[in-house]
Amino acid sequence: MPTTKKKSQKKSKRKPIIRWFGWICLFLLLFLVGFFLDYLLFPRYIYPTGPSRNIGENGLWLNWRWYFGRYSPADETAMEQRLRMAGVRSAYFHVLSVDDEGLLKYHHAETARTLTKSVHRSLPHTTLYAWVYVGNRDGRGSVDLSDPSTRANLVKEAVWLTKTCGFDGVQWDYEICPSNDVSFLELLRSTRAAIGTKKKISVASALRLPSAVAGRWGWSDAYFGQVSRLCNQICVMGYDSCMVTPRTYVALMRSETIWVTGDVDRANPKCRVLIGIPSYGDRTAAHNPYAENLRFALIGVRDGAASHKARPQVLDGVAVFADYTTDYGQWLTYQGLWPRTVT
Repeated sequence: MPTTKKKSQKKSKRKPIIRWFGWICLFLLLFLVGFFLDYLLFPRYIYPTGPSRNIGENGLWLNWRWYFGRYSPADETAMEQRLRMAGVRSAYFHVLSVDDEGLLKYHHAETARTLTKSVHRSLPHTTLYAWVYVGNRDGRGSVDLSDPSTRANLVKEAVWLTKTCGFDGVQWDYEICPSNDVSFLELLRSTRAAIGTKKKISVASALRLPSAVAGRWGWSDAYFGQVSRLCNQICVMGYDSCMVTPRTYVALMRSETIWVTGDVDRANPKCRVLIGIPSYGDRTAAHNPYAENLRFALIGVRDGAASHKARPQVLDGVAVFADYTTDYGQWLTYQGLWPRTVT
């Protein structure tokens, strides 16, 4: 008899465990079904809730071939038409990267002067930036920005690009720039002292993250404020965010628009903000093009700019990455979701 009682007690103990295990499995199943339904259906029914804020002050990243002079007159005409169509006032021409010492790997003064003179003549109100990629050991390079001589070489190249080549400014694309990187702040100070106030400084920034988690992969609110005091423009690189679903990516872009405009407005209202949006289809560990694309980015920016927490007075618009990856259909999406509000 005692043996029978022990067996029945063991069975009764197992029943609650089995019951809870069943409920957990059911919850996980429902969660997965809901996740996949949202993943598939969200793109069909999401539309912007806020108005377009296209005031004709957008940005566009352009290929290195312009700096190298590898284009025809017809190519240039088409490029200038795209700038007009997209309401672009900040054109970032890639001059490629620098070596370990901070010196440009390629110097094309003659073709650069030809380009800047011609575009200035056709589009006199467009600011032409030399887009300089500076990769450190955490990115795709080995530049040590803490070295004063390296920073001095970068500044020297900025002077050459603006004074000799005719660019209106430089865009420092320093990757990976962690939050609170004092060396990058020093680079900005030195660049301003060397090129003067008539030439402009643009920064391709990391995403904004809460202070508790800001670091290698994102900037804090305070660091955005520090950077904004030292430049004319901040372009938030709103891509390669590791967002895997459309819903989370739209939410991220909404959040970036709200927080970064607030950070900049409090620190330096004269600094302008652009939100970089992706138009490339490469699938990587950090970029799922189904979730992270031009359409969802524009929806997120519009929703963010419409929030009462945002400071749209410092938002110039969006910057498309990049001209050379944007096809005809994507430009139609751009025009449909980002129509001009000021002519």
